[in-house]
Amino acid sequence: MALILYLGQSNSSLISYMNQGKALLFKLFLLLISVGMFAQEYPQNYFKAPLDIPLYLSGTFGEIRTNHFHSGIDFKTQGRTGLNVNCAAEGTVVRIKISPYGFGKAIYVSHPNGYTTVYAHLQSFNKEIEEYVRAQQYQKETFELELYPPSGKFQYAQGDLLAYSGNTGGSGGPHLHFEIRDSKTEKIINPLLFGFDIKDSQHPDLTSLVVYEFDDNELVFSESKSLLRINKGEYRLSGTGLVEVQNMPAFGIRTTDKLDGAPNKNGVYAMEYWVNDTKYYQFTANTFAFAESRYVNSHIDYAEKYCCNRTVTKLYLDPYNKFSGYGNTKPETFPALITDSVYKVRIVVKDFAGNESELKFELMKIESNFDMEETFEDAISIFSAGQSNLFKRESFQANIPEGALYTDVFASYEKGEPCTDCYSFIHKLASREIPVHKYYTLKIKPDGYFPGDKNKLAIASFKDGKLDDYEGGTWQDGFVQTRTRQFGEFAIMADTIAPRIQAINFRDGSDVSALGTLQIKITDEFSGIKSYRPTIDGQWVLFEYDAKNDLLTADISQLDIAEGVHQLQIEVYDDKGNVKSATFQLKF
Repeated sequence: MALILYLGQSNSSLISYMNQGKALLFKLFLLLISVGMFAQEYPQNYFKAPLDIPLYLSGTFGEIRTNHFHSGIDFKTQGRTGLNVNCAAEGTVVRIKISPYGFGKAIYVSHPNGYTTVYAHLQSFNKEIEEYVRAQQYQKETFELELYPPSGKFQYAQGDLLAYSGNTGGSGGPHLHFEIRDSKTEKIINPLLFGFDIKDSQHPDLTSLVVYEFDDNELVFSESKSLLRINKGEYRLSGTGLVEVQNMPAFGIRTTDKLDGAPNKNGVYAMEYWVNDTKYYQFTANTFAFAESRYVNSHIDYAEKYCCNRTVTKLYLDPYNKFSGYGNTKPETFPALITDSVYKVRIVVKDFAGNESELKFELMKIESNFDMEETFEDAISIFSAGQSNLFKRESFQANIPEGALYTDVFASYEKGEPCTDCYSFIHKLASREIPVHKYYTLKIKPDGYFPGDKNKLAIASFKDGKLDDYEGGTWQDGFVQTRTRQFGEFAIMADTIAPRIQAINFRDGSDVSALGTLQIKITDEFSGIKSYRPTIDGQWVLFEYDAKNDLLTADISQLDIAEGVHQLQIEVYDDKGNVKSATFQLKF
C-alpha cells in the first residue's frame, strides 16, 4: 500500500490519513490471518483422508517418542485391522518397504504437486501390489525387503485402494501411520497443515512445572512444582505462586493434549516461554528432517524420562541441540535477573486447532549460597560436545566423536565388581541419564580367560548391575569393540546358545490342511534373532516375521504345494552365528 503525501495538506488531515492507513493495514493483516495466510504455504484440501471412517488421532506430528520425534499422524482404526487404506491424491507408488521393525509394511506414493505420502504399519497391500511384492520375496528369498517399482508401474487416482490397515512393525496397536513429505528434500511436514478436518475443542493439559538453576551454564539444581487449573486453559502454581531461585533460571513443562472423541493423550503443537516482555523459547511442530529426529533426547529432560518415566519438555536449548523447530530460540539463553526483583513468567502451550493453555507465575532471584566446586569435585573427566573425546584406561576405551553430545558432560569412571557369566568386570562410564546423540566406539578387554571362539564375545549393557541389553561387538586386537549411543554400565559376555524354535498351532506329524496359518515362535537369549530360513521340501517359502511378538506366520493358502505329506524345516540364526534347526513332517 503506497502512502502519498501532498504539500500544503494540513497537519491534522495528514495525521488522520496516516492513522486510517495504519488501521487499514492492520485490518488487512487480521484478514489474512483469518483466512489462513500462513497455512496456504501448503495446498489445502488437495489430499483426501486415507480412511473411510471418522478421523480420530492416536498420535500427533512432532510428538515425543522414544529416541525420536513422531514423523506423522496416527489415525485410529477403531481397534481393528483390515480397513481400506486409500490413496490420498493422484500419484505413483515409488517405494515399498517391509520390515519386522519400524514402519512394518509401508507404501510411499509420489504426487504431481511435489509431495510424497507415506502409509505405514499396513496389514497387506492391494491385490496387484501384493502379487508384485510376493514375487519379489520369493525371488530374493526374504520376507524383509525394500522395493522401488519401475516408474509408472503402480499409478492410482485419489481414493483408489492402496492397502489394508494393520499393526505391523513397531506398532503398539492397530492404526494407520500417515506422513506427508517434500519429495525433493525428504523433509517431513505436519499433515494437519494440509487441511485435514480433525475435531479439537480441548485445551492442552499442563501437569507440572520443573524449575532448573544454572551456574556458569552448568545445571546445579532442579525442582518440580505442581500446578492448579483455575479455568479452562488457565493454570497457576500451587502455593504462593512465587518461584525463588539462587542462580540463572530455566524451566520445563509436563504437558499433553486431548482431541475430541478420543481419551488418549497426544503431543502438543507449539510452546512459548516469556519473562516479562522477552520471549526466551519457542517450539512449533511444523516440519523437520529425519536426521534431526534424535534431538528429541535433548528436547526433553532425558534424566527425568530415564529415571522416572516422566516426560518434561525443557524450555531452553542445549548448545548442540540442532533441531530446526525452535524458531529464533538461542541455546542456553537464560534471563539475567536482578536480586530481589520480581519478574512475571508466562508459559503458553498450544494445540494445532489453536486452543491455548497458559501458566503464569512470578519469579525472584535471591542471594546464592551454592558452591560449584563442591558439587563437581568427584567428576574426573569433562567430555566436550564440540570436539572428539578419547577416554582410555588399561582395559577400557571410549572414543566419542564431535557432535555425539548435546552439551559438555562431567563424566566419572569406575571399574566395578565382577558379574555372573561375564568375562570382564563391569565398567561404569558417566550415567545412563546422560543422552548420547551419535554412536561412539567402546572397547573392553577381557579380565578372564575365554576358552571358546572369541567371535562369540560381545559387550552387554547393565542397569544396577543386572543385564539390560545386547550392545554387539567384534574381537579386535585383544579387545571386544562395539558402537553404542548410551553411557552407563558395560561388560563382556559370550553368546554360545542357539535360538529357540517352538511350533504354536501344530506339531510334528500334524494334519494342517484345515488350518489357515502356520505359527512358529522364535526367540534368542542374548544377541537376538538375525535371520531365519524356512523351507518346505527344500524350497524356500514365505513366513512373515512379527518381531515384537517373536512370531513367524505362513498363510497356508498362499503356499504352492500339493496335497500330501511335506517336510517343513526352519533354521534360525542369532547375531553371533549360533544356529538352531527344527524339522516337521506335516500333512497339507
